[in-house]
Amino acid sequence: MKKLILLPFIAVLTGCAGLQQSEPAPPEKNEPQPIVVIDDSDDFCLVSPEHEEFDHQCDFLHWAGIWLSADKTSWPDRKQAIANLGDSTPDLLKKILLSLPVDTPYQDRLRAQHWLNILKPKLQSNIAPLVETMVIAPNNEMLELESALVVLNKVNAEQAQSSEALKEELEAQRKKLEELLEVEATLMDKNRGNQQ
Repeated sequence: MKKLILLPFIAVLTGCAGLQQSEPAPPEKNEPQPIVVIDDSDDFCLVSPEHEEFDHQCDFLHWAGIWLSADKTSWPDRKQAIANLGDSTPDLLKKILLSLPVDTPYQDRLRAQHWLNILKPKLQSNIAPLVETMVIAPNNEMLELESALVVLNKVNAEQAQSSEALKEELEAQRKKLEELLEVEATLMDKNRGNQQ
């Protein structure tokens, strides 16, 4: 009898020991991204002059000034300025820079991301990582956060509606319970009256 009880126990322990001896999967190796070093001798042209030429093409401070000015300008004014611009490369650059401040609405920020995707292949190779770090990545993160916020607001609204419906149902059940207690009290009073 003792042997029959011990056999399943030993089988379970042996199975657990076998599980513990298995090696875990090796962690995924993340290849480090190459580090781009910007040298003083590098040409700061946003778009290679061989690809396209326009005013202030290699004037980084000009574009930084537009960005800083955009940050101090209200969204309605920037929206009007964007509407007045065309589809040329310098106009696309201006549209993107006018759409970067944090008060830009989601849809317009999303449109700016589309413009960035159009412009990205035209960027000079030594400027592309800088634009990726300073413009594209933060803009993507803002879009993701705003999307998550919209989803959370929707979930919260649904939960608030559900909570309100539950409160109404609880109130209805409470009223029914009170009515039943009144009926029971009435019946008990009648029953007492009949017994006397």
